[in-house]
Amino acid sequence: MSASYLTEVSTDAARGETARIYEEIRRLTAGPLVALIYRHLASHPGALEALWQGIVPLLVDGELQQQAWGCARDAWVGPVPALAGAMPAIDGREMARVTDVIDAYNRANPVNYMIVCVVRAAQSIKAGTQVPAIAPRAWSPPPRIGAIAPIPAMADLPAPVRALVDSFAKSAAPGAPVLVPTLYRHLAHWPALLEVVAREVQPRLAQEVFAPAIRAFQASIDTAATSLVARHGLAADPLLATPAMNEVFERFGEVIPEMVVVGSFLRRLLRGD
Repeated sequence: MSASYLTEVSTDAARGETARIYEEIRRLTAGPLVALIYRHLASHPGALEALWQGIVPLLVDGELQQQAWGCARDAWVGPVPALAGAMPAIDGREMARVTDVIDAYNRANPVNYMIVCVVRAAQSIKAGTQVPAIAPRAWSPPPRIGAIAPIPAMADLPAPVRALVDSFAKSAAPGAPVLVPTLYRHLAHWPALLEVVAREVQPRLAQEVFAPAIRAFQASIDTAATSLVARHGLAADPLLATPAMNEVFERFGEVIPEMVVVGSFLRRLLRGD
């Protein structure tokens, strides 16, 4: 592609406070992923730290995650095609690796979108607003999804596979860095399967088949996030309210709900529902 990709600090490159926050993200979302939104924020000085300092009190007792996962349960309940002979030949062990990847995104993305909505809602709360203290409750994350295949670097992908991944890219203004949802990069480990995903997902996106489910998920999370912020009196850090940061949250706020529904669709597709 002629446009560049969003900047990011990969998990391998993370050091110091960034690496510590990345590990907290994995622990509190009970999965192996550090999503692109956090990797991108880490490339903006102070942004990831500001986000995490504000949001972590809502994560440590599990309330945010539990509500997000509840809103995403059965995100796609519509029809799923029977692929049968159209599925590539992937043995059981490799298919288990594929489903682990999709399950990891399906666990992370609802939480990621809830955090985006919390940041937006927090911008309406004035710093110093007094709210009743809420006693933290003991919470243990669910069993963590184990290690999954690494995220391949775009530059390392063979040209045809990279072009297929790029076909999922989300552009903004002409020439602006493009956002490629990392799930599709991850599925590049299985190029034949990625071709099936492109064939089944892209027309449904173009025809807005997923749109009602996406809007329903967005509405449920927006309501939950607004309630969380109001009850906790969480005010947004000024660093997260700049035009540049608002653009980041706007872009990811459009992409993540789509990926929640696509992830639910793909999980059922692989199960053969």
